[in-house]
Amino acid sequence: MSRSLDKETAAQLKAQDPKPVYHDISSVLSNLPGSQLLEIELLGKSLPLEPGVNFLQDGAAVAIPKLRLVQAFLVARRILQKHLESSPKSISSDVLAATAVLLLMDPEHLTAANVRKRAVIMIMEDGDQVELVLKKDKQFVDSLLTARLHRHTKSPNLWSHRRWLLNICKAHGVVLDVRHDITQVVMVAGDRHPRNYVAWNHARFLLDMDSRLAASIAADIKEFCLRHHTDTSGWNFLLCAIGRIDDEHTRLRTCSTLVADILEVVESFRWANESVWVFLRTIMAAEGVRGQQFESFIAINHKISSLMSEDNPHQRLLGRAQRWCDKYRVAGCLGPEGQRQLESPQA
Repeated sequence: MSRSLDKETAAQLKAQDPKPVYHDISSVLSNLPGSQLLEIELLGKSLPLEPGVNFLQDGAAVAIPKLRLVQAFLVARRILQKHLESSPKSISSDVLAATAVLLLMDPEHLTAANVRKRAVIMIMEDGDQVELVLKKDKQFVDSLLTARLHRHTKSPNLWSHRRWLLNICKAHGVVLDVRHDITQVVMVAGDRHPRNYVAWNHARFLLDMDSRLAASIAADIKEFCLRHHTDTSGWNFLLCAIGRIDDEHTRLRTCSTLVADILEVVESFRWANESVWVFLRTIMAAEGVRGQQFESFIAINHKISSLMSEDNPHQRLLGRAQRWCDKYRVAGCLGPEGQRQLESPQA
């Protein structure tokens, strides 16, 4: 969302009292609906609301006009500034509400995120409703990370805050649903912001917390990749998940099943994009893919390539994928040089 204001918007900001707007929007962000995530959207000038109506809400779905959010932001900024200048020993609910508005307006507002961290730490020191507070803050952050807001879904500040929250939850024995976090937070963020490497890096962090989920989550990741076949971040995480399966028999079986499904779809739709074939060449060079599946990989590669002209860049890409696989498919695993090649998709 642009930070610049045109003359008409600036005039409207001066003409209206922003405090009622702030109260309404901060209340929506603070009073979350049970365990559901808010589905937040921002409305432009083409969808004006009646005077006195500061947002629209239908269950967990909330729509806020951009102008109203700017008004609320100005009030929230003053509240936070006053709090910081007074240096109090506690953080009031009003200040927390202000940080919610600030982060909705600007997901990289580091001060707002840090104030929320301090509030959590203070509550933990008092030992009062620690689990409830952690889950509510996580619910709020997840609502921003999965919102239909381009900057929020890929915000380093918000993902960092979420990681901090999960570490605190783990330290205090709060039960976490890692699979739910990957499918309902990371994948939703990946869906709404393609090539969302920040979100998928967070997914790796989640797998580190519970690597036993690698086998069960692999099928979910495969479905995401097939829906977003040009998104290299998803394919790379699928490789990561397969590699995290500790039991060799389970890893080989899972790998074989996934590759069979993927090859079938690739052949059906004649996909020739780099993201898919970098994944396929790598998994073919790694352990677990032998015999008939490797022959299918070669046959499908040739079939799709034969349908293209010689000057088609995708045909050259398919040829490179096969040559790379032949070169690094040694003893059923990737060597150090192969790993370096994997880090360079153009190889």
